[in-house]
Amino acid sequence: MNLYGQQKAPEFSGEEQHAAVSVPSEIAQNLKVADENATFKYDESARNIVAQKSVLAYILKSALDEYAAYTVQEIAEKFIEGEPELRKIAVHQDHPDRQSDSGMMSGDDRIEGKPTADKSQRDGTVYFDIRFTAVLPSDGGRIEILINCEIQNRDTPGYPLPKRGIYYAARMISSQRGTVFRDQEYGKIKKCVSIWLCEDTSDARSDTINRYSFTEECLRGDFREKKKNYDLMTVVVLRLGRRGEESEDNAIRLLSKMFSANLNYEDKLDALQNEFKISVSREMDEEVQSMCNLSEGVLNKGEMKKAKAIAYRLREKGMPCEEIAEVSEVDLDTVREWFAEREEMLVR
Repeated sequence: MNLYGQQKAPEFSGEEQHAAVSVPSEIAQNLKVADENATFKYDESARNIVAQKSVLAYILKSALDEYAAYTVQEIAEKFIEGEPELRKIAVHQDHPDRQSDSGMMSGDDRIEGKPTADKSQRDGTVYFDIRFTAVLPSDGGRIEILINCEIQNRDTPGYPLPKRGIYYAARMISSQRGTVFRDQEYGKIKKCVSIWLCEDTSDARSDTINRYSFTEECLRGDFREKKKNYDLMTVVVLRLGRRGEESEDNAIRLLSKMFSANLNYEDKLDALQNEFKISVSREMDEEVQSMCNLSEGVLNKGEMKKAKAIAYRLREKGMPCEEIAEVSEVDLDTVREWFAEREEMLVR
């Protein structure tokens, strides 16, 4: 019996054992040499869809309390301003920026900017996926916040995602020096929000939203600072995953259906128009069709399922998690999650 309570797998000969161990590396190679152009176009279409103000409105309503009391149509039409930018503003300081009434929300009001491949002298200039300015509902005058929205394939990229989100939000704050404020004018700093959309995640974290922000803790006395003076940085992580398509949260359900490998083009258009009341323009229609036609997202998930199945076999043969992760070129946290999920399923 193995650790899952199953019959022990039959012994392999040396040649068979070598073949079993070599398969994950072949899968990894297939993933590495997958059509880069298709991957880029898939990512571009995903960004273009999320960049629609009507889609961003759903995200803001779910992610930030300031917009919870407003309809998505009000948020899209009143609070998202200007022409948000796609892949134009560099994250790192030493990298250069790029030099863009039917009850239905518009499906052709999108932020401007054309994404291009990341290039740099070292390991690639990193750009914010989507950046835009929103207005906070307020009776005390106009209050602007800067919002960054990032699309992640997986929520376990090898580092804690909230830490990267905090770095992105901090960069948006520090970049305001010289434009929003100068010298000691710190009172002019605008609040910054970094929102992360994770397409693929384990069932244990699927259909979840986590928010991280500054809070005041009074260690002595009764004095309270005004919240607007310290509430300047927020990170929100939305994890979609397998259960996202049935979520009770509208933003999770909308994004899950748009990124789904199980829904076809017609199903996605029907969801946009009839479920989420978004009028689909010709441009948005083309982006949805492009995502459905490009198989990279589906291929990636399919290959990961194969890698997972082979990882189970290698584990049954006694290979440590660290070696399985190294051979399959999948991060260690993901490999451990696979085994934890399987153990939980077998216990049930």
